Amino acid sequence: MPRVRLLPVDDERGASTRYRVLALLPALRQAGWAAEVRYPLDLGSRGALRPLRRLGDLLRDTRSRQDVDLLFVHRKTYPATFAHRLGRVGVPVVYDFDDAVDLPPPGRDPGAEAERRYRENFAATVAASTLVICGNAELQHRAGHERSVVLPTAVDTSRFRPGAVERPVGTTLGWVGHGDNLPYLEALAGPLRELTRRHAGLRLIVVADRPPRLEGIEVEFRRWTLATELSCFGGMRVGLMPLEDSPWARAKCAFKAIQYMALGIPTVVSPVGMNRELIEHGRNGFLAATPESWVEALDRLLGDGALAQSVADAGRATVKGHFALDVVAPRLVDALDGLVRPGAG
Repeated sequence: MPRVRLLPVDDERGASTRYRVLALLPALRQAGWAAEVRYPLDLGSRGALRPLRRLGDLLRDTRSRQDVDLLFVHRKTYPATFAHRLGRVGVPVVYDFDDAVDLPPPGRDPGAEAERRYRENFAATVAASTLVICGNAELQHRAGHERSVVLPTAVDTSRFRPGAVERPVGTTLGWVGHGDNLPYLEALAGPLRELTRRHAGLRLIVVADRPPRLEGIEVEFRRWTLATELSCFGGMRVGLMPLEDSPWARAKCAFKAIQYMALGIPTVVSPVGMNRELIEHGRNGFLAATPESWVEALDRLLGDGALAQSVADAGRATVKGHFALDVVAPRLVDALDGLVRPGAG
């Protein structure tokens, strides 16, 4: 029985850890893998102590390498002086990531030195890895690794399904995300005010860690919690995923759109990054690049129930065919099997 040690960047409160690590454990174990998850010691650490605690994690997780056949590193990046240890552990190392970990987070000016450090840490971690698993094609291009595979973030379609959440009442739009991404939603203030003028009683449901700044729009704010990560989508008639066309946003894995679609919620997104691959305009969702196109797409979906249902059905089918857990998990198993037991399948 091959043994894998999974090293996520955070604990189960992190969405990426839940969906790209923990959700895949049953498939790994069913396929005969002994899977052990080791959460980081440096959770919540900031500033000068964080690199030291991350080094402590790395030393702890690679010291007993005789106990494992494979290391699976999720989203963490290391300076070259740390990353070289990964290349010397004596077992294959898989690096998995689903975001622009090569860039500083947006919203602040990190300076040229910080930008260089992010790029170099990412490059060193990728170079030390045997296989790189990327959330989308843009991330695969950035990794530039000779041995890489694209595995999208998957959703359990038996859990995320039409009827699993409260049905919409009235005219509602919905957005779910982290507060750092609220500027993308706030940029839609103009189109949302126009829609409020056209559709009396329109309400915007926002699920995040803080409310948005949207003057002239009725907002129902719901604070996100792990316990309500599914029910928070309840009542949404149309789901929104606006993005700006930036290097950071182009790395996004379209996961909120995938969740909307799995739930049977028709979806409108910006044509940025993976969104363009996910959405076939007018069939399984809508692409909106300008304020006018946002108004047009949302106006049509809110005013035409048959169209909204057709788009919702097609969106659900897209997710079931390409982004469902039972589709993606076997591909991960095959990728890991290929490193330690070729021909196992």
